Amino acid sequence: MLDEKTNRIMLIDFGIARTVAPTQKGVTAIGTMGYAPPELFSGKVDPRSDLYSLGATMFHMITGADPQDNPLLIFDFTKNPRPRSINSLITPEMENILIRSTEYKADNRFPSAREMMQVLEDHKRRLIAGPQSAPRPTPTDPVVMPTPQANWVFCGNCGQQITPDDLYCALCGHQQPLSVPTAKLIVLETGDIAGQFPLDKESILIGRTDPTQGLYPEVDLTRYDPLTKVSRRHARLHRKGDQYMVEDIGSVNGTYLNRGDKMPANQLRLLHNNDEIRLGETNLKFKVV
Repeated sequence: MLDEKTNRIMLIDFGIARTVAPTQKGVTAIGTMGYAPPELFSGKVDPRSDLYSLGATMFHMITGADPQDNPLLIFDFTKNPRPRSINSLITPEMENILIRSTEYKADNRFPSAREMMQVLEDHKRRLIAGPQSAPRPTPTDPVVMPTPQANWVFCGNCGQQITPDDLYCALCGHQQPLSVPTAKLIVLETGDIAGQFPLDKESILIGRTDPTQGLYPEVDLTRYDPLTKVSRRHARLHRKGDQYMVEDIGSVNGTYLNRGDKMPANQLRLLHNNDEIRLGETNLKFKVV
């Protein structure tokens, strides 16, 4: 945050940090999906876990892509776009810093905050010094011509040219639909099928449209929720391979799976064919196709 009195940037904590004895039982790991390191949820954290959260925050600030929107996969750069694919202004050095700080295994991250700080400061000095002049090619150097890109398609959000294999648009970062949906959500009203939503992305927001906030969830329940019991950002589905998981993301009226107890916020539950999900007073059925 910015301290208006001193005009200094301050780092604040939201009050979830606490000291826990090594033998203490019944302690729940708390963290924000997408920013919390994988090892947090098994209770095995060390100083390098904070570097993961810092790297995730830097990734959001520099690319505009929120790790919460795809918390299970966004830092798997074999399946998702690297930082420079989202923002071409990012330097190769900064991309490597972001990738290293968000490595799945803590051993592959920076060993300490001091070393990460040193790498960042070295990169800053090189940026200030400006680009070094590259040697001009000699007549014996081979001339490499760019390979023409075929089969272009267009981003459904901003219209930018992309390739059919792109999961995200390099201009706006919008996630592109998967080629073939493997499941769908069906809205149930008085026993009739009232609406169907193909699950064609790896991260799918369920809620209500709010144009004032620019919020347009993939599963928009506005027309099926006359009493507005569904939150604007109510729940999220995550796809990993052929598996789907549902997560309540802090809704007011809760998410219920198969008429069970209210799901805790920010915890994933695996979905099976014909599972029923209730959000507020709206009932959905998960159907594998």
